Amino acid sequence: MTHLTLRQATILPPVAPVLPVAPTEFRQQYQDQYTNVLRLYFNGLSSTLSNVLGDTKQGTNAHPGGGYLAFPYAAIQRTTDKTFTANTATQITFDTNDYINDCENDGTDGIRVNVPGIYNYQFSIQWANTDTQIHTGFVWLRVNGVDVPGTASKFDILEKHGGVYGYLIAAANFYVALEATDTVELWAAVNDATLYMEAYAAQTSPFPMPSIPSVVATLSFVSRPPT
Repeated sequence: MTHLTLRQATILPPVAPVLPVAPTEFRQQYQDQYTNVLRLYFNGLSSTLSNVLGDTKQGTNAHPGGGYLAFPYAAIQRTTDKTFTANTATQITFDTNDYINDCENDGTDGIRVNVPGIYNYQFSIQWANTDTQIHTGFVWLRVNGVDVPGTASKFDILEKHGGVYGYLIAAANFYVALEATDTVELWAAVNDATLYMEAYAAQTSPFPMPSIPSVVATLSFVSRPPT
């Protein structure tokens, strides 16, 4: 997969200046020092705001906003099939990190976050059914191994027909509250072992096409935790 090179800048918070103590009588040296301290402080404020707002749009004085902000995020995928034992809760792991920042995915668990906050977790699954009967897959989230209420989804996958497997793209997204070092995991179960999550390699014939992951997940930082 081709990845973009992301432009980054270091944003340093400005520090309030320590102003020199005024003498009892006017002194040009004090006034120059006072002015210089304020100049440095306001230069720092200007630099920080420029980094937050980004470069001005060409031909205008407007800023795009947030051009240099780097929030925590993860975009990961599974490049192999995932099979199941019927009626058995199974964790889905991911072997490829497409984009990741201030999060961790080691391929054996879920996404671990380093920054507390409200996150948006999204997934997309390529379900396949090899049976001649409709079967059902269930998907939900866990945080640190504990089910997250209200995050389960039920998907009925069409039966095999005309020699072609039944397929379904299943997708959903949920907001989850995470503390630093929490791990959010994707879990699934099926009512019949003929259901599985299928991956395809890239192809060149009869037309060029990129690979199809069996599962894709993204995690995006939304906001700091509510107070």
